[in-house]
Amino acid sequence: MKGVPPPATGPIDAYVDGLAAALRGPGRTRTEMITEARHSLEDAAAAHVDAGLDAAEAERLAVAEFGTLGEVAPAYQAELAAQQGRRTATWIALALPLVNVLAPLMWWDSPWSVQEHASHLYWVLVDHFKYTSFLAAGVAALVVLGFSRGSRYLRDGVRYTRLVGLGAMTFLGPHALLGAAVFGLSIYQWPAAATWPPVILGMAGNLAAFGYAGLMSVRCFQFAVHARRGRRLAAGA
Repeated sequence: MKGVPPPATGPIDAYVDGLAAALRGPGRTRTEMITEARHSLEDAAAAHVDAGLDAAEAERLAVAEFGTLGEVAPAYQAELAAQQGRRTATWIALALPLVNVLAPLMWWDSPWSVQEHASHLYWVLVDHFKYTSFLAAGVAALVVLGFSRGSRYLRDGVRYTRLVGLGAMTFLGPHALLGAAVFGLSIYQWPAAATWPPVILGMAGNLAAFGYAGLMSVRCFQFAVHARRGRRLAAGA
């Protein structure tokens, strides 16, 4: 409403808002981190109030003890980047095998036989897609272990996340093209497949899975770059 002044923002609100603006990462984890930071600040402020300080001074002291945004945000951002890397690797480790296991359902009860009129090139492409999918899923599973049990041995989790993002983007592009080639050759050999509902649903699922994996990989790289930038700024401060 016009003429009504905005609510006053205390030191804790201002600090938490600044922290939220500084962080980039998975939404739920980011929200949990910000909420935990607020609760820690509020608990510290409450303790200072119990010690005899007024509310405003207690909040200012709690914020000062917590650390500046330049000191705190890089550690939070590094954890968010690692979380994104872990999620990206987990998705790839689970989605690629599932896509291949469910692929035969695309031809379920079809009015034609996949064995008929299938060229040698078709089976070569199918085999390459299947084997590279399972190989990539195995690598992704090892990456997930690196983020969990192997985290103590990682010198730089942010750098690791950046490599995961780059590696995933490098793999997913050509692999998606290979899948598209298999689909295109399928339509060429069996034109009725273009209107067969299981095939349409299967391709929609494949596109969604690959699209989401690509988006997660890009974010993985972006969040890691953001974390490295924050570290450089903190080091130069």
